Amino acid sequence: MPHLLAKKIRLPYTMVLVGIGIAVSLVHVSGFGIFDTSKFHVDPKLILYFIVPPLIYEAMMKIDREQFKTVRISSLLLATLGVVLATLVGGFLLSYVAGLPVIVAFAFAALIAPTDAAIVIQVFKKVRVPKALTMLMESEASFNDATGLVIFSSIIAIAAAQGSALGSPETIGQINVNIPEQIVHFAIVFFGGLAVGLGFAVAARFLFKLMDEPFSETALSVAVLFGSVVVANALQLSGLVAAAASGLYFGNLVMKGKGIMSEKTLVYSSHFWEMIAFFANSVAFLYLGLSMDIQNMGKNLPLIAMAFGAVLAARAASTYPILAATHRFTHEKWPSAWRHVIMIGGMRGALSVALVATLPDSNFKDILEPITFGVVLSSLIVQYPLLTRYIKKAFPENAVPQ
Repeated sequence: MPHLLAKKIRLPYTMVLVGIGIAVSLVHVSGFGIFDTSKFHVDPKLILYFIVPPLIYEAMMKIDREQFKTVRISSLLLATLGVVLATLVGGFLLSYVAGLPVIVAFAFAALIAPTDAAIVIQVFKKVRVPKALTMLMESEASFNDATGLVIFSSIIAIAAAQGSALGSPETIGQINVNIPEQIVHFAIVFFGGLAVGLGFAVAARFLFKLMDEPFSETALSVAVLFGSVVVANALQLSGLVAAAASGLYFGNLVMKGKGIMSEKTLVYSSHFWEMIAFFANSVAFLYLGLSMDIQNMGKNLPLIAMAFGAVLAARAASTYPILAATHRFTHEKWPSAWRHVIMIGGMRGALSVALVATLPDSNFKDILEPITFGVVLSSLIVQYPLLTRYIKKAFPENAVPQ
């Protein structure tokens, strides 16, 4: 039904799902709800560990490794250094301009800095741009979650350790952060997740050679994904990076490997993962809509507006310098129009909402929640139409909405 409605009104069906979720929540608040949405509770870790990974896995399966090599420097820089820069710029703007407590400002900047894989992947299926540009956006969104998660968890640990976490902007000099230790921690989490994902995929490649039955081989691909995610998370590494690495390997060296998969199995597996991605997308966006507290957001509109402006400024400050540097010093060339698409296309979604939902009930969470919800909703409402209009102007040879 949402899919049919989306076609009628020419919007991505996932955004229609967000609208349905918000409408259900509003109907309940008004007292006319058919069912009690307060009893609808989805553990946010379910979204982080079991809904987002299949989206990343399926998207990375479709990326050609030779083409990925043409964007890998920019992609990895945006996914690491870009998130760090966005967190720093966003945190300073929100603490000094909006007057948010320092820890709150930087915690919000960290959880909102990564672009959401579910949204970016869905949006770039609906707009036509050069393939390298789509590949950069999707691979950045698949890898940058680990950086945001590490920074966010580090800030939360600082907030828990320091009772004065909700101090004034002047307290920034009193916050002790061991930068070398955090860099080492990030490297372990990121590259550890990469190793786990590749390890599972390499081992599965040998098992695939022993099979010749579509159902069993597809089931093994599921085991590769969730096995790598569960093991990586259990080792306190990045399960999302593990999903990206295993998906990239599986798509290029298993599905496209000579003599590994039959044509029948290849078609079967491709259709299976497309269906899984469709349902995962639907769950992620419906969760996003149902999680929105419109009343609380309405009380914080000025703060949400400032936060959204800070997020856009932080995105610009992190993308333009990195892309200018890679354009000048590497073989990866990014014309100005492409850079604008990358900046505007960095949207936020269910990942940020799930992260803030994992926090225990506290004043800290009470401040972060409405800002996060408001910025995510603003990202959907403002950035998607702006992106499609800009792409239509910048790439007139491409038909924008499919």
